[in-house]
Amino acid sequence: MVEVRFHSLGGQGAVTLINMMAQAGDLIGRNVQAFPFFGAERRGAPVMCFLRMDDKPIDLRSQIYQPDFLVVMSPSVLDVAIEEGTKEGTVLLVNMKEDQAKSSLAHLPFASYAVDGTSIAIDLGMEVEGLPVVNIAFLGAVSYVTELVPLEAITEVIRDSTPESRVEASMEAARRGFTSVVEIKKGKAPARRERKNAAP
Repeated sequence: MVEVRFHSLGGQGAVTLINMMAQAGDLIGRNVQAFPFFGAERRGAPVMCFLRMDDKPIDLRSQIYQPDFLVVMSPSVLDVAIEEGTKEGTVLLVNMKEDQAKSSLAHLPFASYAVDGTSIAIDLGMEVEGLPVVNIAFLGAVSYVTELVPLEAITEVIRDSTPESRVEASMEAARRGFTSVVEIKKGKAPARRERKNAAP
């Protein structure tokens, strides 16, 4: 079983992200569990979400305290995300520019990756009330880093669940997220399968 914990701000689309990841996992025949945890339910408030995938039925119902992958969709919640719990071998994916990530993540004891989801969202016009909605870019980035589901499954879910007027931009956001991930620091990562994901 692989466990992923997501930290974001309200309005960045984390709940939609885990639901779309779950749909993609279901498409490829995996057992999936995805659920959010809300504090103050308002735009800009911290949000935490959880995703489990396994080839066997999942009986756990708890929150995820020691994730295999920790996904941080806003740099402002990075410290809180780490304090919430990690383990040896946790892999970190953060929404940061490469130069910022190199200075901010170097001291952390994790294999770490960065993707500039904010710039992708802004460039493609994915903003709501001035807040970049980075979830679709992170769909691609999470696919790349975790290898839980291939990008092809992600794009199929986007095609089936996104209003027609936003499909093209969403597909591009996922593709850019997948291809723009930068490895910041090597570490003791979980065992990884042979990479089969490929950007179209």
